[in-house]
Formats: sequence, C-alpha cells, structure tokens
Amino acid sequence: MSLLTTFSDISKILYSNKMAYIASGIIGALFVIYAVYNGLYYLINPKRYHGIRFTTKNIAYITMLSAVSATVTIIISVTVPITVFPPVRIAFEGLMVKISGFIFGPIVGLLSGVVTDLIVMLFVPSYIHVAYIIVIASYGFLSGCVSSINRAVGKHKWVLFLLTNIFIVIFATFAGVMTWFSPVETITLFAGLEVSKVVLLYIIGFGTGGTIAIIWIIMFVYRHFDKTKKRYWDLVAIIMLAVINEYWVTTLISAWGDIAFLTVSQNKTSGTDGYGVTMISRLAMAPLKVLFNSAIIYITYRAVSPLIHKDTNASLQY
Repeated sequence: MSLLTTFSDISKILYSNKMAYIASGIIGALFVIYAVYNGLYYLINPKRYHGIRFTTKNIAYITMLSAVSATVTIIISVTVPITVFPPVRIAFEGLMVKISGFIFGPIVGLLSGVVTDLIVMLFVPSYIHVAYIIVIASYGFLSGCVSSINRAVGKHKWVLFLLTNIFIVIFATFAGVMTWFSPVETITLFAGLEVSKVVLLYIIGFGTGGTIAIIWIIMFVYRHFDKTKKRYWDLVAIIMLAVINEYWVTTLISAWGDIAFLTVSQNKTSGTDGYGVTMISRLAMAPLKVLFNSAIIYITYRAVSPLIHKDTNASLQY
C-alpha cells in the first residue's frame, strides 16, 4: 500500500506543471552556479579571466543578433498570422537566440533571449506567460553551456556524441513510461489528430530510433569526408544543443505555458490538469523537431560564424 501511495504521489508530480517548476528550478540553479563560478574566478585570478567582457564591439554583435532575431520573428508574424501563437512565435525566436548563446556563451545567450522576447512582444501582440520567457532565456543559456562543454572536451567530440545519445534514450524511455501510465486513453498531437496510447508508443519508439540512426549516419559521413573535421565538430555540438533544448526546455517548460494559453481544463475523471497530455504530445514530436532544428541552426551558424572575429569569440565564450 505504501509503495502504491508513493507511486501515486510521483504520478501526480509527473502529470502536473510541477515538472515545469522543477525543470525551471534546475536551469536557475545552473545559472547561479555558473555566475558564482565566473565571479569567484575573476576575483581570484583576474589576469587569467576569459569570461564575458562587454566591450563596444561585443555589444554591437550581441545587439545585431538580437535585432535580427526580433526582426525575422516580427516579419514572419505579419506575413503568417499563426505565428502570433506563443508556441510558434517562440520556435522562430529561439533559432537566433540559440545561435547567439552558442557563439557568445551562456550569459549573452540568456540576455539575448530576454531582450529579443521583450522587443517581439512590443510589436507582436500575443499571449504572455512566464513559462515562455523562461523558455526563450533557457534556449540562450543552455546553448551557451553546450558551447562551453564543446570547448572543454577539445577534440574528444565522442563525449558530446555519447551524451547526446544517452540524453535521447533517457527521454525516450521517459516518454514511453509517461504514455503507458497516462490517465487518458487518447492523446491529441497536432491539427486535432488524436491517437491511442499504443499508437503513440510506436510513434515515440520509431521516432527515437530513426533520430538516432540519422544522427549516426550524418556523423559517419562528416567524420570520414570532412578533412578538416571543423564542420564535424560544429555539427556534433549543435545536435547536442538541439536535443537538450527540445527535450528539456520545449517539452517540460513550454507545456506549462501551453495549458494556460490553450485553457486546457482539468479533467476530473482522469485527474490530470492537461499538462501531462500536452507534454506527452511534445515528447512524441521531439525527434522530428530535433532534426529540423539541427539543420536550420547548423546552416545559419555556418553563415553567421565567419562574420564574427575569433578574438570576439575568445573573449565571450567562457
């Protein structure tokens, strides 16, 4: 009885927006640790400190990327009205914010995300929820953290590749467990498409397996045909960036804002507040979005990166 009671309590957490609170809290804790570490390092050894420096040149680059992100989002919102919906708007905003974090580091990525979102909200009337602000800020911060890890491992990129695969498998398992024990029998994915739990389990399984297979094929091709290995190294880090942001931020935290935006009412029969069902639908679509985001971010990064001088990167990416 005690075990059943414990499992019941855990289920209530998994299928409620408390999961979003926990995910947001962990990211907040990482930010505090990162800020304290950099602050102490600067105080102890200022001569060897290579952290962010807000020089005129650096501020200009940061402003440029934030302006491009906001401008693209605003133009798309005027052209395609559906982008005023927060989930769609955040998806477009997030692309350049992730690139900003990956190039300039965690702090700049976070600031770029917040600034971009504030500018877009001024020109594009939309639903405002704290979850979406946390999401866009987390995109920049976590992308910067991946960039830091990418530099820390040096040429041992297999570490990033291994972590990416482990992360995908863990979240796929989590998605399967969440779906199997879901209190509802049918789950809405997109465009009103409803599927049963069994069908969704197949979607998650094939989607995860296909994503891992495609990633392995791409890595094999780049590793053996890219003589300089520069593109290979960038792609490994960007795939990891896309995986962490999609599974951790978009899935766990965006679902919190979605149930408020879509006014998903509490289902008294199943005992879910709508968060669990929304999160499961995002988990099911995550593999496809990971591949799409990786391709767009990689192509954009390869175009933008040469415009930013190496000395600027060196002074920002710690």
